[in-house]
Amino acid sequence: MAKSSIFQTSQQTNVIIGTEATFGTKAATDATRIHMPVTSYSFSEVANHTLAVAPFRAGAGGATQSTEMVKAQRHDRMYEITLEFMGSAQAISRICETLYGDASNPHALIGSMPTTSNINGSTAVPVTIYFDKGSASAADTAISFKTCMCTSFTISGDIGGNGGVIMGSATFVTGFNPDKANIAFSGGTETTITAQTAYFNMHDLSATTITPSGGSAEDLVLFSFELNIERAVNRVGFDTAANGFAPLGYVVGGYEVTGSMTVKRDAESDAAITYADTAEPVCAISISDGTFQIEAPKAIIDQASINFDEDGFKSVIPFRCTYDAAATSNSVVDIHTA
Repeated sequence: MAKSSIFQTSQQTNVIIGTEATFGTKAATDATRIHMPVTSYSFSEVANHTLAVAPFRAGAGGATQSTEMVKAQRHDRMYEITLEFMGSAQAISRICETLYGDASNPHALIGSMPTTSNINGSTAVPVTIYFDKGSASAADTAISFKTCMCTSFTISGDIGGNGGVIMGSATFVTGFNPDKANIAFSGGTETTITAQTAYFNMHDLSATTITPSGGSAEDLVLFSFELNIERAVNRVGFDTAANGFAPLGYVVGGYEVTGSMTVKRDAESDAAITYADTAEPVCAISISDGTFQIEAPKAIIDQASINFDEDGFKSVIPFRCTYDAAATSNSVVDIHTA
């Protein structure tokens, strides 16, 4: 067989997230979908599996491995997809909806989430991720991963990098085998790349504050920040080999919300860090440009450090986001995109 001239490049691939109607069934071609403004991405190779090896046995031929001693482990595999993308309102909103289910603005992760830990045919519906022109096949140029669950979302910004554009990074997993087939979308609600002409930018931020509980706001000079939302997703069981050992469902874990800020080291940052060492160290953190905003109403500052930079010392302030225990309807973090 002759060598193939088929190849793929990242710049020619369109990455599309589609809303599924049924667990285990790929999103329809007229499903609600968004073309993600990705800058880079990755996904697991098809037919992803590990090998299970039986132990050596006594007797003739037992010190080597026969074909009956090695099997592909297909019943527990999980494919992983990562997307790095520019921070448009539409893209950030879509990932918030996928990760914790709030599609409205502000996208609030509240104390009672997740509402269920069992994801199957009768509960929360995951998404299909399409990579148009991402397949290695000569006949079918697309590859898609169905029933994907988002496990982490990071929003970050650096005033000295990426033109100041606020970036997003999301990781997904699925226990279903990928599908190599061309895509012909039609109808439905579609958010194209050209509809996402505005991206949030660090240069537009107007206020970054840490406000101690019962105190006044400390006004900070922000160089960079990062907000991370993570949860565990584990597959449950497996179907028959004829059905590709598909999972029977997923179990999701709790949300951990952490972050950090790098700010100019001054009296304001010192006051915030000093307050964090008191008996009641809860504070409110806000990063805002008036439209885009991250609010953590009950954050707790972790161990801070110093960057001894040539352009002035900077304080690195890590934090963990919590909710007010008075009610589980209170927010852990609010992400505003409008």
